Amino acid sequence: MLYQRVLTGIIGGPGILALVYLGGAWFTGLISFLGIVGFSEFLRMKGYRYFEIPSLAGFLLTLIWILFGAEWLHSKEAALLWVVYGFLLLTVGMKNRFTFRDISYILVGTIYIGLSLHYVLKLRGLPDGLWLVLFVLFSIWATDIAAYFVGKAVRGPKIWPSISPNKTVSGTIGGVAAAALVGIAYSLFLGTDHPIQQWIVGAMAISVAGQIGDFVESGLKRSLDVKDSGEIIPGHGGVLDRFDSLLFAAPIAYYLLVLVFDF
Repeated sequence: MLYQRVLTGIIGGPGILALVYLGGAWFTGLISFLGIVGFSEFLRMKGYRYFEIPSLAGFLLTLIWILFGAEWLHSKEAALLWVVYGFLLLTVGMKNRFTFRDISYILVGTIYIGLSLHYVLKLRGLPDGLWLVLFVLFSIWATDIAAYFVGKAVRGPKIWPSISPNKTVSGTIGGVAAAALVGIAYSLFLGTDHPIQQWIVGAMAISVAGQIGDFVESGLKRSLDVKDSGEIIPGHGGVLDRFDSLLFAAPIAYYLLVLVFDF
């Protein structure tokens, strides 16, 4: 398993970094692809077929969230209400073959995946977007690597064994510490006007948010009694298994780095 994960990282990592560097349509295409595949996994875990009308509506809405965020909802409360009404009407039109619970699952999935990934595009679209997206990715990757090896080496008490039996307190602390080192490295490398404390706090916040995202995905899989969201990434499972941290970290990074620290 570790061999597969490392090999996948060596092969896939440079490709992802290249698309991050290129930005524009290339990066938008990558994020859109991840969102559509991730949503398909979200449906598959619940046993829904892709070509049912609610699923197709979910794919479309996920893509809209990714590309436009909530900006297409000109009158946000009213427009969002119409979206909800539209999905609810599907339960009537399909004679309750899809229940209220089914529609709720699909609708929340579009927001969870699509709107979260929209913030990755928002970050990349900023003047320093390349460095900020890389900052988020490096912080998440450093967290994952350190949490794995520190947890294996130190062991100790588990954080939440009923949700994620392999995660330890030591691994979590090691992951946050590794992310802080990314913040220090960024501060030294870029030499910007932003103090080192902001880089460190930003990296640690991304680390914590990413680990929460990991727990959320683990909890979802346990509630649905599935081991992995998919099999598209050797050694990692599915897109949601690999990018669950990014779904939580990207919005947190945007609001903290851009709106609070004014990056």
